[in-house]
Amino acid sequence: MEKRRQQLQQLSQEELITSHLLLEDRVRTLEKQVSDLRELLSSKLAKTAQNSSVPPGQSPKGNIEASAPAKRGPKKGHTGRSRARGATDESIACHVGACSCCGTDLAGLVQHEVGRHQVIDIPRVPAIVREVIRYGRYCPTCGSYQRASAPAGFETGRVFGANLAQTVLYLHYAHPLSYKRVQQIVADLYGLSMSEGALVNLVRGAQSALQEAGEGIHQQLQLATVIGCDETGMRVAGSNYWQWVFQTPQLAYFVMDRSRAAQVIANVMGATSPEIWTSDVLSSQMCHPAQAYQICLAHQVRDLQYALDAHSCDWANDMQRLFYEVMVLGKQRESVADYRREVQLMNQRLDRLLAQYPTNEDSQRLWRRFRKHRAALLLFLARSDVPPTNNASEQALRNSVIYRKVTGGFRTDWGAELYANVISILETARRQGQNIFDTLAAILASQPAFSWQGE
Repeated sequence: MEKRRQQLQQLSQEELITSHLLLEDRVRTLEKQVSDLRELLSSKLAKTAQNSSVPPGQSPKGNIEASAPAKRGPKKGHTGRSRARGATDESIACHVGACSCCGTDLAGLVQHEVGRHQVIDIPRVPAIVREVIRYGRYCPTCGSYQRASAPAGFETGRVFGANLAQTVLYLHYAHPLSYKRVQQIVADLYGLSMSEGALVNLVRGAQSALQEAGEGIHQQLQLATVIGCDETGMRVAGSNYWQWVFQTPQLAYFVMDRSRAAQVIANVMGATSPEIWTSDVLSSQMCHPAQAYQICLAHQVRDLQYALDAHSCDWANDMQRLFYEVMVLGKQRESVADYRREVQLMNQRLDRLLAQYPTNEDSQRLWRRFRKHRAALLLFLARSDVPPTNNASEQALRNSVIYRKVTGGFRTDWGAELYANVISILETARRQGQNIFDTLAAILASQPAFSWQGE
């Protein structure tokens, strides 16, 4: 302390005043932080899906009051619309038999049409059992015994056909239902008794075709210019794994891996390098191979909401409002008169906010993050093909989260790998507007299933 005293004695009066004023500012900031922390502890403010990255399923939910049933028919000022009539497969003519007033027979008289409507139904389809009978005989010329080969789809050893296989895949993965429920559906709808082991073997028999299709999606993804990425936890063979998704508007490629590290990204991307990477600010995501990156503004808006709820922070409120406005501006870029000028003004507002130092720790943490990733905050304003959020990646993982809750995970590594290929196919089919059932049929028949144009 004596040494510090001597150092202070050597300072000029102006230097001492400046130092004292800085200390006063620092004390006020610390006092405000202590006050905020005490208030936070007293209120026990919890992080939810609205003010943080906590999953919606882990947020407490209140009761929703029942609303009045919606009125039938079109809204006021709107034209009514009913289901369009389809092609008719069968017509049922209904004639009047007798007069309900006097009993006169009208069946033999000419009658005119008074109305028609359509009723859509589906037939009950029982399972079809086809027996393959193979013949053989000795060749009269050389004496060798010749056996007839079974046609494609009816090979020796096959018990269940391709249509049943794609139905099981569709139910188990696209909607995700457990094997036990698929077993019950197959029994109820088709009258077919199958064990859970038979269902598993049926799925495993499609492994090579699904893997080939998944690798095709992987190769196309490596050619994309803008890629979004995210990950979620998964249980595999009693261990914690991570399911990664790499996606574009037309493609989705999933990977199951033990690691959440950047090496997974390196393995998937190989020697390729996209132009833009879209993700959250996880350290492994920041090791992407892209030339530039856009961080997810939806995550930042939720984190700012927590600073607002906990501290009523004006800086967080202004920053959140700015992010909302720039996301709207990005959507309306084609209709804004002077778009470049608006972008310039938004960047200036962002710089002014980043020049201010907030007074609470939660906002200060975000301030440091935003300054570090300044170039990645508004990159999407310069490119229409770059989204401001990584919501598309989170939405792609939604089915996997449901599957995880339904099944609890995977018992084997091959099951997890097969699921990654299947969900890659299903999500890619959705993004390309294809019929998922038909897509599975094409892949199991080793036929082209996807269009790679525009990637």
